[in-house]
Amino acid sequence: MALHLNVKLLTGELHSLTIAPNKTVWDFKALVEQKTGHSRYQQKLASPKSPSLDFQDGAELSACGLQSGDTLFLLLKNEESMTVFLKNAGGRTNTYQVLPSDRVSQFKARVQQQENILSTQFWLLYEGQILDNEDLKLADYKIAPGGTIYLNLRVRGGWGVADPDPVGSPN
Repeated sequence: MALHLNVKLLTGELHSLTIAPNKTVWDFKALVEQKTGHSRYQQKLASPKSPSLDFQDGAELSACGLQSGDTLFLLLKNEESMTVFLKNAGGRTNTYQVLPSDRVSQFKARVQQQENILSTQFWLLYEGQILDNEDLKLADYKIAPGGTIYLNLRVRGGWGVADPDPVGSPN
């Protein structure tokens, strides 16, 4: 059964959205972003029924006590840092504090320093998408707070599953 929720901006603008209750607050913010154009990274949702309720991005909507017909207020905030995880080729996971506006090139430079590996020797993957355009922002790849980015080693001297663009791979 779908949830029918209203989102009201401080300007009075009102939007109606429909979403499955098992989706997360982050998923709902993505819908709000599509509808309003306001980045999900800058959204803060508030409930007039329970002003102290903090909608955590990873929480399922069903756990937030929302019912069809409820109206949420959309507040826009300044960009804040978020925690992401980097799982390296050895299976170890490290924590990074990043801004959604950080460029992929900036993040790769931090990874190079912290992981002690040249940026030319690895590539990054998030939810099946290669972070290959270093001019794009992390937000452009829709990296979520608490998301895991995978560091993969490049294979030299041939092709292999570890390299997203293998040289000499069969057609």
